[in-house]
This record gives sequence, C-alpha cells and structure tokens, in this order.
Amino acid sequence: MQDLQFLESPERGVLLMDVNYVIRCANPRAAEIFNTKLDQLIGFTLPDWIKTRPQNPKDTIEEVLYPDYKVGMVLHRYSGPVYGASGEITGRIELYSDITARRRLETEILERNRQLAELNKRLQKAQEELLRSERLRTLGEMAAGIAHDINNALGIVLGNVQLAKRLLKDNPGVSKCIDSIELAARDAAETVRKLKEIGKPVDRSHYRPLDLSKLAESVATAAIPTWQESGKQIELITEFEPDCTVNGDEAELREALTNILFNAVQAIKEHGTIKVATKCNGNEVLLTVADNGIGMNDEIKKRVFDPFFTTRGSAGTGLGMSMVAAIAMRHEGKVAIESEEGKGTVVVLRLPKAE
Repeated sequence: MQDLQFLESPERGVLLMDVNYVIRCANPRAAEIFNTKLDQLIGFTLPDWIKTRPQNPKDTIEEVLYPDYKVGMVLHRYSGPVYGASGEITGRIELYSDITARRRLETEILERNRQLAELNKRLQKAQEELLRSERLRTLGEMAAGIAHDINNALGIVLGNVQLAKRLLKDNPGVSKCIDSIELAARDAAETVRKLKEIGKPVDRSHYRPLDLSKLAESVATAAIPTWQESGKQIELITEFEPDCTVNGDEAELREALTNILFNAVQAIKEHGTIKVATKCNGNEVLLTVADNGIGMNDEIKKRVFDPFFTTRGSAGTGLGMSMVAAIAMRHEGKVAIESEEGKGTVVVLRLPKAE
C-alpha cells in the first residue's frame, strides 16, 4: 500500500482507507485534487464537504461533487469496499476525477443543442410563413385573373334581378325567390372581393400613422351590438396602452381586427369573456384578442390560415383569417394564434411601431 503514494496518475486521485474510514494511503494526484499536501491527508478522515458516507461497509458510492475550496470545480467520486484474500472487508478505496473540463464541454454542447433546436424551430416557422405567403400570392393571382369575368357575370345577374323585382313586385312568391338569387349573387361578389384583397400587391405609399389603440377601441365598440343581437352574454375587457402608433391602412387594419373579433364572438357559445388589448413592446406594437370560447385542436390550428378552411360549414367562407394574415404581411407584421380546445383562443397581431 505504501507504494501507492508514488503512482503518478494524471487523471485520478486515489485514497485507501481502513475499516474506520481513516486515510492510510494516497497518491500525489489526490493531494492536488484536494488542494492540500499528502501528509495532511494521510491519517485523517474525509473532509467535511464530502457529505455522503457509507451506511454499510459494503455500500458503493458514485456521485458528482462541487468542492467548496474552488468555485466551478467538478469532481467525480467513486467509493467502494476493499476485500482481503479471505473475502473480508479490509477497508475502502476512493477514486476522484476532475471532470470540470468535461462538464464545461457538456454544458456547451447542451447550450449549442438548445440553440440549434431554437434555430430549427425558427426556420420551420419561417418556412411555414413562406409557404403561407406563397399560397396567398398564388390565390391572389388566380383571383385577379378570374375576378373580372366573374364580376361581369354577377353584374348581369344582379341587373336582371333588379329588373325582375320591378316586373314581378306584385307576385310575393316569385319576389322571394328573386331576393334569394340577389343575396347569393351579392355573397359571391363579396367572396371575389375578399379573394382579390388576399392577393393584393403591396403598396405602402398611402400608409399613414395610426393609433392602434384608438382603432381597436372603435372596432370593439362597434362590434358590441352584433353579439348583443345574437343573445350571447359576452363581457368585453379592454386594455389599451397610449402611443401605440403604426404605419398602415386604416380600412385594412379595421377589417383584420373585425375578422379576429367576430371569430372570438363565434367561439363563445352562450356567455364568456373577450379581452382586446394593445401593448408597445420595443419596436413592435402588439394587438391581442383573447376569448374563453371553445378553442381549437392542433389540426384546426395548423389550417386556420388556409384559404377556404372553415369550421362553420356553409355559414363561413374560410377567408377571414387568410385576409388577416395577408393584411399583416402587407404591413410587415405577423399574426400568431395560441389555442387550447375547451379553454379559448388568443390571437396576437404584431406590427412594426411607427418611428
């Protein structure tokens, strides 16, 4: 055992203890790791900062230690029994390895992995936004190509409807049918208009500074009669910060907020709460609409910005949130949705703050 003190192990400190856990032998590396001298180890028990001691002579201990004498140092400790030739326990052996550099490398690798995961998440989100933008652009080009012809046809239908209404005004049964034709034609014309809006090219020359808080307050106030007529009991909560100014088209931003707000109303069955808020966040202005309605599952959330996707059947066109996304992009902003089925939905419109 005495020869152990001359072992030049570059990695491990080695201690041999008797059955009373008194150190009887140690190598120079152990003295280095414990920041002391060999003669201050031999004949003594383990220092107090090593808390874990064997409860039974046969116990094996393996742990990571953080010595109090050197900030940032990390040690790996192995402690186990030593057996004699006849199988009896004659003492313990303690092995200590300085794993500070390895732990630092592991921490760096974990941090790099976290950064890569975050970067991959951002890249995936950017790809999704790019695909969404491309779908909207393609849809807009298609709409622009056919809108003229469709509007011409609808113009002929509506013109003849007006003529028929005058000629058959004394025939209530026929007039009712004609009214239905007129309503369907006007709905079709509105759908074409929305399609053209989605793919409208970006022209910011007419943009002007707008107080988003005042605009949001105006839209929210105007929407109250709509849900009152539906019989729903909805509490409207507003939190508007001052000086939330953006550059934009007032009519477009009003339409975007109206679509978001009406979706929130439709998500509430009988009674609930809708919160509309604005907040200045650095170089951004955040417009948030939150409801405690039925919420959305993950599948619906993935498709909510897809043109013509709707959960309302024939009652919806599926263009509302597509228009919101298109308006946000034209204003160099983004729209995001957080939703949980049965708990509600939060829609956040992020727009650049006006300088």
